[in-house]
Amino acid sequence: MESPRPETPPNPDFQRAVSMILPPLPPPGRSESEQPHLPEGSVVWQPPPEPTPPQGTEPSSPLHNPGGRRAALRRGRRRQWLNAWLERSSPFTTSLAAHSAVLILLALVLTARRVPERISLDMSFASDDQTDDGSQGVEIEPPDESAEPEAPPVTADEPHVEDPVTSPVLVAPLVETGAGATADPMPERVPLTTLLVGREEGRRDALVQAFGGSAETELAVARSLAWLAKQQRSDGLWSLKGPYRDGSDVQENELAATAMALLAFHGAGNTPTQGKYQRAVARGWRAVVDHQREDGAFTLPSLTQQTHYAHAMATYALCDLFGMTRNPDHARPASRAVDYALEAQGKDGGWRYAIGEQPGDMSVTGWFVLALKSAEVADLPVPPEAFAGVSRFLDSVARHGGSRYGYRVLRPNTPPASETPAVSAEGLLARQFLGWAPNDPRMVDGLDFLMTTRPFDFQNKKDVYAWYYTTQVAHNVGGDTWARWNERLREVLPAEQVAKGRELGSWDPALDQWGHIGGRLFMTCFCTWMLEAYYRHLPLFETVAPAAINQVHHIAPAE
Repeated sequence: MESPRPETPPNPDFQRAVSMILPPLPPPGRSESEQPHLPEGSVVWQPPPEPTPPQGTEPSSPLHNPGGRRAALRRGRRRQWLNAWLERSSPFTTSLAAHSAVLILLALVLTARRVPERISLDMSFASDDQTDDGSQGVEIEPPDESAEPEAPPVTADEPHVEDPVTSPVLVAPLVETGAGATADPMPERVPLTTLLVGREEGRRDALVQAFGGSAETELAVARSLAWLAKQQRSDGLWSLKGPYRDGSDVQENELAATAMALLAFHGAGNTPTQGKYQRAVARGWRAVVDHQREDGAFTLPSLTQQTHYAHAMATYALCDLFGMTRNPDHARPASRAVDYALEAQGKDGGWRYAIGEQPGDMSVTGWFVLALKSAEVADLPVPPEAFAGVSRFLDSVARHGGSRYGYRVLRPNTPPASETPAVSAEGLLARQFLGWAPNDPRMVDGLDFLMTTRPFDFQNKKDVYAWYYTTQVAHNVGGDTWARWNERLREVLPAEQVAKGRELGSWDPALDQWGHIGGRLFMTCFCTWMLEAYYRHLPLFETVAPAAINQVHHIAPAE
């Protein structure tokens, strides 16, 4: 005969859980019809006190009507079944059921919380129309009336938030440049010492948006800097020939290559003491300064014909670094480099490959102009006679009234030879530094020529040298000129960057006008400088700067 199962006492945890979900079970020994109605919150097996109905009312009970009686009988059968199951269950089973019931109850409570609805306001800022009181009109689409109460509504009387990231870009109009227009009155030039402040952390993102950059242009810059960092040699220098593919097949110039790479890192805010690539920049500068002679010249024994290219680029980059950091450690080598540049200037006001070579050429001279202007940005003294000489040289190679330029004068009293977009753009940038205004007719005509010479055509013949100088000229002019130029720049350059493989982040020099001479590093540095144009240098003129970032022009220079 099967022995009877031992009785298992009810599990109190399970009982409490059940009491929270189901109506209470009747105590043993009493029929359902005798059970009083348990008030909400009563504990199972504990009879509540008999309720005292208010005078003149009948007790409220489901047993007072036939439908309620049938429902009560059904509940009684469920209670009896549950009671029997509880008595047969083991403590583990009842505990598991109790905890499961509690978890289910908590889930029901949490998911039942009401999430407040969000209100969205669709706002459009009018560009031309104004309100009667002269303030800028604001159109607001009213929210759904069923939504939650909202914050006080925006009105047209409230001032517009001056946030360079969220505010519309406002570009000051240029003076008319039709027939007979002149550069007078001269637009106000910004202080040179503020041209580099856009590289500072926190300003670059605002300037990217203000001047028409994008997330794609910034991603391309990040990839190119990562590629450049991988190409640095163990001695701290970079090379035009390798270790990457498609290096120069004509010449080597480690100093020029290193200066180009360092300028790319500077443009994104990297110095020897700050930025993601500060270690690479510090190693590069130690190597460059180690190759400066006592007379201030940067040179290497391997350099022959291209010594002045190397010196001009290294001087430009070193003054650029001093202008960013104002670190006294960079002041002496920069000053010595500038002194040598002034000594090397030819009698015609230009520069050639080495001291004593006459006449100068527009290509080398363009780099020395950048070096001397970079020195001025860093508050290093440059005598006015040097720029007067540059102006004379520019006059000697000018063509079409000064809107275009040739490479150099081969014989006295003859037109300059080799007029190209590259040296024409160099000449126009030099003219801007020397004072030509954005609305000067010669500047307008020259830019019209440059912008119709198949810019950013990667399928036929590339010319990053011309595109780089044109980018700077157009950025200084601003307005519709810059918008049209930048529309192609920001679209084409990121799309043409190598997107996979060993050379990811670089640009292929094939088919470029100078690609076989400069190689992949030359090509990559020039493309990077163009993509950094939004913040690498602020425009030269107040009249073309977006109002949202005008304040950066008035920051006092670092002591």
